[in-house]
Amino acid sequence: MKDYAKVQNRNSWLRHPTLGDPSFDTFEKLGDTVHRSNPPWEWGVNGSLFRDPKTDNWYYYAGVYPYGYAVGPDLPPSTFIIYRSCDKGKSWACLGPGFQQDFYLTIDGQQALIKSHPDVVLQYDEECDRYWLAYDWGSSGNTWENAHSKNASDSDSGAGLAWAMSPEGPFHPLEIPFFSNKKQYGRLGVFSRGYASTVLKRKNDWIAFILCDADQHFCWGLACMTAPSPEGPWSDVHILLSDERAEYYPAPVEFYPCFTHDGIVYAPATSVSKNRNYQAVFRAVLEEAHRPEAWSLAWDGGFWHSRNLEDEKYGIWGQTINGFVENGQFYVMYPSKDSRDYGTLSVASRPWAQPFSDGFTFSGHAGKSISPLLAAYKDFTLNMEFTFTGTVGVAFDYHGILGSHAHSSDAVPHVSCFDGCYAIMLDESGTVRLERRGQSKEALLYKQERFVENVHAVHLLIENRDGMLKIQVNDKCFWSGPAEVSRACPLALIAHEFSILNCKKFQLTGPVFPYEFSYNAFEALLGAGQLMSNWQRPDNLKFAGTDGFVGEGGVSAKWNFIGSWVSLYAPKSPDLGEMDILIDGYFYTTICLTAEACIPSTPVYRVSGLSQGRHCLSIRPRTGKIALDIITFGGEISQE
Repeated sequence: MKDYAKVQNRNSWLRHPTLGDPSFDTFEKLGDTVHRSNPPWEWGVNGSLFRDPKTDNWYYYAGVYPYGYAVGPDLPPSTFIIYRSCDKGKSWACLGPGFQQDFYLTIDGQQALIKSHPDVVLQYDEECDRYWLAYDWGSSGNTWENAHSKNASDSDSGAGLAWAMSPEGPFHPLEIPFFSNKKQYGRLGVFSRGYASTVLKRKNDWIAFILCDADQHFCWGLACMTAPSPEGPWSDVHILLSDERAEYYPAPVEFYPCFTHDGIVYAPATSVSKNRNYQAVFRAVLEEAHRPEAWSLAWDGGFWHSRNLEDEKYGIWGQTINGFVENGQFYVMYPSKDSRDYGTLSVASRPWAQPFSDGFTFSGHAGKSISPLLAAYKDFTLNMEFTFTGTVGVAFDYHGILGSHAHSSDAVPHVSCFDGCYAIMLDESGTVRLERRGQSKEALLYKQERFVENVHAVHLLIENRDGMLKIQVNDKCFWSGPAEVSRACPLALIAHEFSILNCKKFQLTGPVFPYEFSYNAFEALLGAGQLMSNWQRPDNLKFAGTDGFVGEGGVSAKWNFIGSWVSLYAPKSPDLGEMDILIDGYFYTTICLTAEACIPSTPVYRVSGLSQGRHCLSIRPRTGKIALDIITFGGEISQE
C-alpha cells in the first residue's frame, strides 16, 4: 500500500507546464489582497516585494497594464505603483506611481521619450547608501507590431536603472540604459526582445538578469550582463537559461523576477500555458551566476498551489513569485486575475526550511489539467479523500497520448491526453459520471447520476480486481460491473477549467509495475523553441500520433521526459533523409528514414538503461528532411 498524497511520494506524479502540477507546497496567503486592478490599468499582474533593511518596512512594487497588455495612443502607458507596509504585510498604504512623469533616455546618442515602465525590482547598496531600481522601459513609439523589430525609427525598449535615497523615491533614471533591444538585436540567437530585469550586487561587480522572448518561437530565456558598477560599463549580453540547454528543461516557461537567499540566486519561471498551475525554479551560486553551467533546476513543479478565492481565479498569472527570507520565513508577492479577468496582487509565506507537507492541490484554470502517476497498476484498490470545486476526476487504465494541443503560448492539453482510459468525474452539482474513453473514438458512458450529497467533500473508493470494477462514492455503491483492463497502466488526476482538487489521501493497494507514456510532436516543437513555419504537415505519411510534421535544414526537436528508457517513432518514405539522435546533449546515432515506399510510423530507435530521472531526446536533420511524430518512454516506480 502506498499513499501518493504523502509528502515523501510527491515526486511520484508527472508534472508539466501545460499538462498540470499536483503541488505539496506550504505557501499560505498573508492578509488581504494588496492590489485589485481597475480601469484604466486592468491588468496589475507583475510586481516585486522588498524589505527595507534601514526601516524594516515592506514595499510592494505593482506593475500595472491596460487590459490585454494593450498599447495605443488612447491608452495610458503601463507603469508601477508603490505600496508600503509598516506592520510586515498586515496592512498596506498606496503611495502612488513610482515615476512621477515621463523622462528621456539616451540610446546610441539619440534621445528617446520613455512612457512605459511597469516591471521593477529594488536593490539596496549599503556601501553607498543608495537604492537601485531595475526597470523595463518602452519608448513612446512602441507597439506590439514593432516590439520584435529593429526597423521602427521611433520604437525601442529594454531595461534600465534608476537610483533613489529611499524605497519610496523619487527615482532618478541613469541617462543610458544598460539594455536596448535595438542595440542588442541579433545578438541573442532566436531571442528578439529583452525586458523585465533584476539587478543584484555581488562582491566585486553587479549582475543583471534579463527576461527574453522569441515571439513566434514561443520560447523564453534568461540573459545576463555584468558591470563593475550600476553606471557600467556593462558587458556583452549572453543567454544563461533557455530550451537550447542540452538537458531536461521544462517548456514553455517565462522568467521574472529573481531573488537571493544565503548567497544563492533563484530564478523562478511560470508556465505560459493556459492552466497556469506550474512553476519551475532554477538556482545558482550568486558569484558564479554569470556562467550558464552554474545553473540547475531546483524545483520542477510542486512549488505553488492555487486557492479557491475570488481574487485567484486564474492561479498565478502574469509573472511568478518574488520575495525575501526573514527569520526563517519566506515571504513572496504573487499575481493572479479575478473573475472579471482583472489583475490582483497578494502576499504569501511559508517556512523556508519546510517547503512541503502531506496533501496536495491540483487545479485547472483557463485550461484543463491532467497528471498521471509515475507508476502503473492493473488490479488495485484506490482509497481517496478530497474536497473540490468545479469538475474533477480520476482516470485509470490510462494510456492516452500526452502533450500540448498546439505550438503556442496559452496551450492546453491535447484532447488525446484524456483518451485511452476509464474516467470517473464529479462536478459541483453532485453529478458522478463513469465513462470509457477510447483513443480516436467517442466516449462510452457507463453511468451518470446526481449522486453526491456532500458535494464538495468526497470519499472515493475504486476497486478493480480480476476484471470486475466497483466504485463507491461517500460510502454508497455507484457502480459494480465488468471492466476491460488488459495490462498495468497509471492512474491520473483530471481537473477541468476553473476547478481545484485538494487531496488528503490517495492510497493505492495492489501490485505496482513500471509506467509507460507517450508524448506528441507538439511537445518536441515547444521543447526546442521552433518556428512553426519551418515545419510542414505532409499528406502522404501515416503517423502514430494525432499530429506529425516534416522539416529540414536548421530545424530541431526536443522532448523532455522522466524515465529510464525512451523509444522514438517515425515514418519512412522516399522523400525523407537521415536524422541524428541525441540523449541529454550527447550524440547517440544517425537513423535513415529513406524507403522505396511510404511506411507507417513505427519505433525507429530505442535507448534503455538510462538512470531513472529527467532526460531529453533531441533530433535534427543530417541529410534531407526528417519526420516528427511521438516518443514513448517509461521507467521504474519512484521510491522517493
